[in-house]
Amino acid sequence: MMLCDTKMTPIENQGKLTTSIKNRMTQRYKFCILAAGRGTRNTSVAGLHKALLPIENKSVISHIISKVPLGVEIVIAVGYKSSQLISFLSCVFPKRNINYVHVGNYQGPGSGPGFSLLQCKDVLQCPFIFTSVDTIVEEEFIFDRLTENWIGVSPVTSEESSKYCLVKGGEYLESLYYGKGNSAYIGMAGVYDYESYWSSLDIYKSENDEHQVTSGFRNLRDIKMINLTWHDTGNNASYEKTRKHFSNEIVATKNREALYVEGGKVIKYFDDSKRATMRIQRTEFLSNSCPKVKQINKNMYCYEYVSGQLLSNILDDSVLKSVLDFYKQKFISSFYQKTDGFLNDCQKMYYEKTLQRIEYFAESEIDKIQFINGVETEPIKELIKKVDWGMIYHNSTPSLFHGDFQPENIIHDGDSFKLIDWRESFGDSIVVGDLYYDLGKLYHALLINGQSVLAKEYGYSINENSAFLQYKVKSNLLYMLNYFEHFCNENDLDWDN
Repeated sequence: MMLCDTKMTPIENQGKLTTSIKNRMTQRYKFCILAAGRGTRNTSVAGLHKALLPIENKSVISHIISKVPLGVEIVIAVGYKSSQLISFLSCVFPKRNINYVHVGNYQGPGSGPGFSLLQCKDVLQCPFIFTSVDTIVEEEFIFDRLTENWIGVSPVTSEESSKYCLVKGGEYLESLYYGKGNSAYIGMAGVYDYESYWSSLDIYKSENDEHQVTSGFRNLRDIKMINLTWHDTGNNASYEKTRKHFSNEIVATKNREALYVEGGKVIKYFDDSKRATMRIQRTEFLSNSCPKVKQINKNMYCYEYVSGQLLSNILDDSVLKSVLDFYKQKFISSFYQKTDGFLNDCQKMYYEKTLQRIEYFAESEIDKIQFINGVETEPIKELIKKVDWGMIYHNSTPSLFHGDFQPENIIHDGDSFKLIDWRESFGDSIVVGDLYYDLGKLYHALLINGQSVLAKEYGYSINENSAFLQYKVKSNLLYMLNYFEHFCNENDLDWDN
């Protein structure tokens, strides 16, 4: 097998042709990912590096890396939020051969993907494939080997073509241009004649105040155009389009947090680093009911993936019943005083949080509905006035808490239960919460199940001032709901609270 810096000899006769082709087919290449820029066109998840945007609970860059053969060295140009990206990849790909190149100028005049790639020149003295970090392709054959210069292209509509660098040519590239067209350069290319590419990239420094990778193509001959199935994550609209294509999410992505399931681990990201820190601290007060966590960086922690069945998928009656005894043993057995601080936390969680959440709906068109499934109702602020908050605080019971005790966060491993996705606090406390808060979460989730919501197994219609709702209730959870009431009565818990 030829080394990266081995040059090909001229082909002079048919006998040497066979050897030359064999060497080209087996020649090593490196794979370079350009991930230094800020990614300001995509603001889908606050504070998150664009390479880590989740697609089906797996980062964009992980989708890219997973296509590359294990024996290929990966070079990643990093700059903006480099520590966040590197720590994440070290967690998910501890055994991959990844070389990080730090790019100082990743924004402003003279920066750009071409400048970032040029900083990788010393470690790319061999044939290489490079890609932008917001490019996902479905094909895998292009990563098997590198035997010629090529450029990745994909069809685009005339309306969206003005956003991209477009290509002209048949089998081989004739030119690159901006304007209107139907075929775009996708930000990925294979460079076999690397010396010529570097020479050209050095000479042609800047286009539109940015250093572009396309400058390196000018001295290359016979650049093959390869049509690829392209998914762009570079801006908000294209990212949402890609998410709809890859729609098998375990948990829906939120604007300020994300969840990943990859590399045998579950990783949680929070834009607010305080939330990540508090969740790690909270594990001390969960009575060994959760997995052991490890902090990745100030915004992320991880734990080993827990194998087992979600409670929502369990049909065994005895297991469904036993989770309540498990909860009682882990959380209800502790005794805490009903302090003023605890009551203040109850007010924050019940009254103040409710007022914040209903503000969006108050006085909206939905709030004008007078009947729901035939039952007369009132505007939401009028309903809130009728809540007996004093009775809620009177019945509140201080105890250890999970914070989101519902079937999608309860895993049965065959012997016992593990709880995931605990909340970071109850009001201001990371230790004590209201027992009825956890039990209320469970009651709601047995009826409105998270899996059913993700699968959109519900419906509604609005006719003038009347609304009609329907939703699926899983039979096993309905059975558990009946036993849940029996459990509460047996343990002197107020079922109506």
